[in-house]
Amino acid sequence: MHSSLNALSRRSLLRGSVTLGLAALISGVMPWQSAMASAQSDADFAALSQFLVSRPVNAVLAARYYAALDKRAPNFATNVIALKQLVAERGLKHVDDYLALADADPSLKATATSIIAAWYLGIVGEPADAELISYSEALMYRPTHGTLIIPTYGGGPDSWGPKPKAPQDSTL
Repeated sequence: MHSSLNALSRRSLLRGSVTLGLAALISGVMPWQSAMASAQSDADFAALSQFLVSRPVNAVLAARYYAALDKRAPNFATNVIALKQLVAERGLKHVDDYLALADADPSLKATATSIIAAWYLGIVGEPADAELISYSEALMYRPTHGTLIIPTYGGGPDSWGPKPKAPQDSTL
């Protein structure tokens, strides 16, 4: 009865259990490492954004801007890290100090410009594939905060309806 080749021994049961346990442990650890790396890149992006727009930024919006910008530019994450390191290494205190650098890498400058544009416009991308991240929290509304009410419509210029027809010349 115990001599069958297909019989399960205690050793093979123990070996299988340990293997299964290790596999579960490893797969359980990997998502946490990924989440921790994502949280770090979000924090790096928020800090860089705060430097570039010269004001505190919303962490939730920063994560959304980062995700949208990262999916549109293949080297975005690398450029964010490089920009943050450049700011730290050179001891730059204000975005104007960065913009005044004579030896700034054009790729990093393009990344910085895309980050600033995203925060001020509230969108990421070009009109054909633009992604709205924040309408009412776009920084372009900050200068007039308290004076002008942010419109509740967002269709863009002349979005009220079709363009009126040109007046016809009429003679009486």
